[in-house]
Amino acid sequence: MKYMTKEELSAGGVVHREKGEFLIGKHSGYHKWVLPKGLVEKGEGPIMAAMREVEEEVGVKARVVEIVPLKTIEYYYMAELEVKRGEGAGGKKTERRVRKYQEEEGKKTRVHKKVIFYLMELEEDLGKAGWEMEERKWVSYEEGSKLLAFEGEREVLEVAWKTLGAPAET
Repeated sequence: MKYMTKEELSAGGVVHREKGEFLIGKHSGYHKWVLPKGLVEKGEGPIMAAMREVEEEVGVKARVVEIVPLKTIEYYYMAELEVKRGEGAGGKKTERRVRKYQEEEGKKTRVHKKVIFYLMELEEDLGKAGWEMEERKWVSYEEGSKLLAFEGEREVLEVAWKTLGAPAET
């Protein structure tokens, strides 16, 4: 069976704070731990999208440390698409474009997703995650490596950890 393939460009961030911790969220759609990310909207560049998505999804204001991305990952997934609107951190309107993921029998559209991740530094904690995340937490590199659901995002976290001066392996 042939499926239509939809192209998506997203951006996100690996947010860190002084204690050597990283911020991750548990997605409210598929209930897995992920890095905050989302679609680059019309008229918006990837850096602005990453900052907006981090604020909407995990409820923090963070600045991009380096304009060169940490890492760009690409993957495919199957889903049934539908626009769902909600409220992000700070009352901002947001939307999710997936009704059902493959794991929930959503198989109508094949999505080719490219995600650009930036290293970000915490500026202000707004206190709570937006509606797209059921939970958020600060984790060490080791805990994040175990909790993050997707290999590509674990690789992004590793690049961030090394960029911040991870101890050399013995």
